[in-house]
Amino acid sequence: MKKLLLYTVSVFMACFAACSKKELVSHYERPDWLKGNSWEVLEERGQFTLFLEAAERAGFKEVLDGKTIATVFAPSDEAFQRYLAENNWSSVAQVPQQELKKLIGYHLVYYAYNKDMLVNYQPNGSEAREPNMAGLYYKHRTRSSDSISIELDQITGKQRKVFNKDRFLPVLSPTHFQTKGIDAASNYGYFFGSGTWKGDSGFNVGNAGVTEYSVPSDNGYIYIVDEVLKPLKTLHATLEEYPEYKDFLTIYDRYRTLTYDEETSRDYALAGDSLFNVSHGALPSIASEWTTYGLSDAVAYFDLAGLAYRGFNVFAPNNRALESFFDSYLAEHYTSLSQVDLLPLLLLMYNHVYAGNIVFPSEIGKNPDIKTAFGTPIVFDPDNDVKQKAIASNGAFYGLDKVLVPDMFNSVTGAAFRNPNYKIFMYMLFQSGLYETLASKDIDFTLFIPTNGVIQNTYIGDSQLFWTEGNPAVFGDEYILVENSDGVLVALSQNQMENFVSDHIVYDEITTLQGKKVYRTRNPFNYVYVIEGKVYSTSTYNGQEDVAARIIEGAWYNGRSMETQVAMGAETRTIKFTLISAESSVNVLHPYAEFSKLLARAGLMEVGNSLSFLFGNRFLLFAPDNETVLAGLEDGSIPTEKSELAAYLKSYFVSVPDNSLGDYPFPGFGVQGTWDTALRLGASGYRQISLADRGTNLELIDSDGTVVPILGDFPQVFSDGAVYRINKLLKR
Repeated sequence: MKKLLLYTVSVFMACFAACSKKELVSHYERPDWLKGNSWEVLEERGQFTLFLEAAERAGFKEVLDGKTIATVFAPSDEAFQRYLAENNWSSVAQVPQQELKKLIGYHLVYYAYNKDMLVNYQPNGSEAREPNMAGLYYKHRTRSSDSISIELDQITGKQRKVFNKDRFLPVLSPTHFQTKGIDAASNYGYFFGSGTWKGDSGFNVGNAGVTEYSVPSDNGYIYIVDEVLKPLKTLHATLEEYPEYKDFLTIYDRYRTLTYDEETSRDYALAGDSLFNVSHGALPSIASEWTTYGLSDAVAYFDLAGLAYRGFNVFAPNNRALESFFDSYLAEHYTSLSQVDLLPLLLLMYNHVYAGNIVFPSEIGKNPDIKTAFGTPIVFDPDNDVKQKAIASNGAFYGLDKVLVPDMFNSVTGAAFRNPNYKIFMYMLFQSGLYETLASKDIDFTLFIPTNGVIQNTYIGDSQLFWTEGNPAVFGDEYILVENSDGVLVALSQNQMENFVSDHIVYDEITTLQGKKVYRTRNPFNYVYVIEGKVYSTSTYNGQEDVAARIIEGAWYNGRSMETQVAMGAETRTIKFTLISAESSVNVLHPYAEFSKLLARAGLMEVGNSLSFLFGNRFLLFAPDNETVLAGLEDGSIPTEKSELAAYLKSYFVSVPDNSLGDYPFPGFGVQGTWDTALRLGASGYRQISLADRGTNLELIDSDGTVVPILGDFPQVFSDGAVYRINKLLKR
């Protein structure tokens, strides 16, 4: 019985195992609808033997036979044979191994995309579709790349290993062109040749049309293409193929930097090796296969949107055009383009690049987004001005026979960007950002440009200005320095630079230096005076320094430029503290020394608390001169009792903000009216005074109607207000 039981159990278990095995095999059998992996699908068709042979020799069989998912663009044997013949190869075996790897890798795109996904790729998924971006995410990462290259770092002088990342393949659908509102066939054909557009029913991929879409396989999709896809080069490598654009590339490479890539070194470098990326500073990195550095705290390839959308576009003038530009704009001050400072050349480069989506010819001059770093439109004739053109792996190249001259070379800043004698001021214009303001075509300016020597003899605060070149091969290594309170040289701040430059900007064109006239500068409450051939800033006017101004010749489209012998600085002294020592004959307010004594006698000039009744506000002071004060003391017009004197003297002060004044009064400015003085009358009122602008002169009108003429050409302007000279006293 025991043996029978064991036998029965054994038979049952064997049957159970057999049934289970049959069910398991049945569960994992290949369903009838599966077609095989990409290799098997192409092999079964029998028309792709050359492509498969090349893929195996290049080491990509594993990608095709299911080790990973992929989108495969497969050229037929006929197309592959044409490619071999064009390159004088009789067989796949003759293609150099590295060349073959680069070629076949370009036909293998990461991830599996069906037709709809490639027609309108949406990197953020179907739940975050962007209708206004339909078709504009146009390029995809392939398995094609160049070998690690050895390049000279021009800054350190050392040889560096540069890692070349996977190149991208453009897939251009009608949706891309429809979103831009331009014709697909003519714009695609502009780069690849007339009649090459075949994508109306789907898309073109690189240089090829697609004859069959979305062939399914176990590990992705296959697209049959009518041409072998030619691996596109970067814009930098594309430019290297055209000798007539060598000078442009030479200038561009003056901003070339090699940066250590920690992530790539960790993943791809051999033990002890360091791998570097190539960039071009503030310019688009046209030598980089990838057009984004990735998202924050994530590896670069996670930024699918940036990689798929962003393209660099280069509109490069040829050598002859650059030579003509040099002759017209720079030859007077430099011997060759190689001697020109990095800043004006950078502005020139800015005008010939655009980083956004890939640019097609029908967009030039019509798409408002295609503009320079200065915000000006990029405009040229794609049919007549372009002599070479190409789609690159990271954008588009247009080879021009003209230079797109930046506006700042022809505006009032033109002399600063052309003449190295104004180099320091040029950098101030750039670093403050005011060079763009001064390129306006809607406003006329007068720009006073001090030479390098003048600036280096100028003080800001208690410190002289200093200039350091740094490394001449590195743009951005230049500094304008001042000493801080500890005697340490530090960089002049952007705010200090903006204030300094703004003192040299007049919002009007000074057409003549004859006569007497005042002009507003860009800094509020600061002015430039012209008096019979001499030019004064508020500072030099107070010091009675004659400043010779030389008109800088040039066809500036928005005004005039002048060179001055001293910087046009604002007055840094205050009325409050200058009045304290007005008794000195060399003090600029010496004509009001007697008025200063009255203020002291009334207790209004206490050290550390002078004119405190003004609460730190900017103010107007209508100051009677010494003779007038002495006469008033003699005839009793001026009170002698302290509190009464203090109240009376406040009548001569007008607070600028309390009276909502946006400017100081000058003849012809139209700044006039009835204003509250600093003398309070009762609980809520103030003694008032009126000022009338007569066009050529100003008149003060006392509360009883007495007219008090304001003397002199112009008031003396200080950092806290303006002093107007009068020779009549106000009524008590």
